[in-house]
Amino acid sequence: MVDVYIVVYSLLGILICLPALLVALNLLMPHITARIETRLEQTPGKSFFLGVPVTAVFLLWIAITANIPGIGQASAFLVAFLGMGLGTLGAAGMTRLLAKRVRPLTNPSSEALNWLRGAVMYELACLFPIVGWFLFAPIVGITVIGAATFGLLGWLPRPTVSEQVAVAGNQ
Repeated sequence: MVDVYIVVYSLLGILICLPALLVALNLLMPHITARIETRLEQTPGKSFFLGVPVTAVFLLWIAITANIPGIGQASAFLVAFLGMGLGTLGAAGMTRLLAKRVRPLTNPSSEALNWLRGAVMYELACLFPIVGWFLFAPIVGITVIGAATFGLLGWLPRPTVSEQVAVAGNQ
């Protein structure tokens, strides 16, 4: 019975801490998460298609090296750690995007509170049985890994023609 309590309360602790982690990443790395949010908002398809090979490389590396004793297992752990970190940064960008979209619906609102709302919405969507587990979480997970890769490399989408005209008109 104690084992059941350990599992249940560990999961509850993780579920409570994840939104706080995503808000903290938004506070600590605002420029990176803003670039990730821009990618997720403007080019989600490109983010997904970059996320597919990046995720595949991580998973293949882990699958190949996980059973090699010593340095192989250590490299599998390191690559898994880096992949989870990249996914968490992408999730922080997704939190920022959801916060931006929930802002008109909330009154009163603050940026941090909206980030928390976005993080909780993202977490609960991933936890929804069957659809969240096997459809939403993998697709969005691959997309946020691609967007985080773009964000860390500093590659922003090209401005559209209307944005270029607006900038030229302001000068």
